[in-house]
Amino acid sequence: MSKPLIAILGPTSSGKTKFSIFLAQQINGEIISADSIQVYKYMNIGTSKPPGKWLTVKGKRFFMVNGVPHYMIDVIKPEQKFSVGKYTIAATKIIEEIYKKGKIPILAGGTGLYIKAIIKGLCPAPSANQKIRRNLKKEATQNGIEYLYNRLKKIDPCASLQIHCNNLQRIIRALEVYQITGIPFSQIQQNTPIPNYKTIMIGLKWNREMLYKRINQRVEKMFKDGLVKEVQSLLDRGYNRNLPSMQGLGYKQVFDYLEKKIDLEETISLVKRDTRRYAKRQLTWFNKDKDIHWIEINKDIDIKEGMNKMCLLVKKILTRKIIM
Repeated sequence: MSKPLIAILGPTSSGKTKFSIFLAQQINGEIISADSIQVYKYMNIGTSKPPGKWLTVKGKRFFMVNGVPHYMIDVIKPEQKFSVGKYTIAATKIIEEIYKKGKIPILAGGTGLYIKAIIKGLCPAPSANQKIRRNLKKEATQNGIEYLYNRLKKIDPCASLQIHCNNLQRIIRALEVYQITGIPFSQIQQNTPIPNYKTIMIGLKWNREMLYKRINQRVEKMFKDGLVKEVQSLLDRGYNRNLPSMQGLGYKQVFDYLEKKIDLEETISLVKRDTRRYAKRQLTWFNKDKDIHWIEINKDIDIKEGMNKMCLLVKKILTRKIIM
C-alpha cells in the first residue's frame, strides 16, 4: 500500500519553514529539508536555517525545531561534494524511518530538483565525468553556448526542448550522458523508476510585490544577524570561495565585499537583487508541475488563514486517498 509523502514548496522567503512546522504539529509529521545549501555545516545565517537544537535519541541524531524533528540539515562539511543522488539516497532512508515510527514525512524546501527526485524518481544516469565536463566547458568558452546547444539538438532533440538554450550546466550534463552511454539523455529519463508514494504537494504563492518585500527584509536581517562574520569564519576555517558550497546566494557576494571589490551597501543590494531573480526561477520551475496545490497568500496577516487552508486540504486528501 502506498504511503503518504507531503511536500511544502515555493520560492525563497515564502514561509515554507513556518508552514511545514505548523503542518507537522497538526498531522504528527517530521520534516526533511529539501534545500541544497542547508546540508552544509557552519552555513547558518545565509541559508536561513531555523533556530533549534540537536538531539540524539536511540542513536539517531536530528535537529529539533518547535518540537518537530528536522533532517538533512548540517550533514556534510563545506568542502565535501554533494549531489541530488546522494540527497535522494539519504532522504529516502529517512522517509522509511519516519514511516516506521508511524509518522508522516514532510519535505520542505525550495530546491525543486531534490523534491522532484524524491517524488518522481531519480534518473538512472551515469555519474559525472569531470574530464568530459572540462572539455565541454572549454568548447563553450571557445565557441559559445549556442555551439553546444546546436549539438544537443542534433543528438537529443527531446532533451533540447526541455533545456533552455542558455542553461550551460544542463546542456553539458545532457551531452556528457550521451558521450558516456551513447544513449540520448531524454531516453534514459524515460526509464526513471517512479517511487511508490502517495504524494501531496503544497505550493506557497505570494503576489510578487509582497514576496519581493519579504525577500528584501530577510536579506537585511541576514546582514544584521552577522552574515559577514559567518563568511569570514568560513574563510578562517580554510574554506575558499571556489567551493560549490560557497556559490549559494549571499556567500559569493560577501566574498566580493571581504575582498574589497564592492562596498557593504552594494553587497546588500546585490544579494537582494540576485535573491529576487532566484525566486523567479524557482517559480518558473514549480509552475511546470500541474500536481501542485497552490495556497495563495497576499498579506502577512493571511499567513494563519493559509496555514489553516493547507491543513484542511492535506487532511482531506489523506482521508480520501491514503491508508497508512
